[in-house]
This record gives sequence, structure tokens and C-alpha cells, in this order.
Amino acid sequence: MDRPQEAVGEADQLVTRLMKDRGYPTEGYEQQVKDLSVEHGRTLEHYRAAHEVNARAGGQQTTTEELRGAMVHYRALFDDLLTNGDRPGQQHA
Repeated sequence: MDRPQEAVGEADQLVTRLMKDRGYPTEGYEQQVKDLSVEHGRTLEHYRAAHEVNARAGGQQTTTEELRGAMVHYRALFDDLLTNGDRPGQQHA
């Protein structure tokens, strides 16, 4: 990661796009948290932690270690969204 702040912002955008592709509303962070809590509760804390670091990264109030941690958190949520590719509310076979 040559530009960790940019990478964290891009990871946030990628997760939001994947959420949209999976049928989740993506109007705002609070709504995203509510929607994710239904089927992705075990990785929801990853999203919260990553989002908090991303919000502070714009003002350069983060350490490289925090940015690295945010990438790990986004990856956990991204993987969870990929392995649970059903749209919200659908039952798993």
C-alpha cells in the first residue's frame, strides 16, 4: 500500500458497491449498519471499526497501523458479503 489513506477510502467504496450489488440500500452509513446487522452481524464490528478509521483518515488523524487495521476490517466484511451472496432476506439452501 503506497498510499494507505487512499487505499482505505477505496476499500470503503468497494464494500459499498458490493453491498449495492447484493441488494442492500446504500444511502448512508447508519442505514448500512442497520441492514448489515440482519445477516452479517458477526462482521458488523469490522465495518464499524473500518468506517471510523476511514472517517478520520481524511484529516490525517490516523496512524499507518490504524489504516492497516481498517483494511483488515474491510476485508473481513468483504469476504463475508462474498460468501453470503444472497440478497437480503433470502433464505440459504
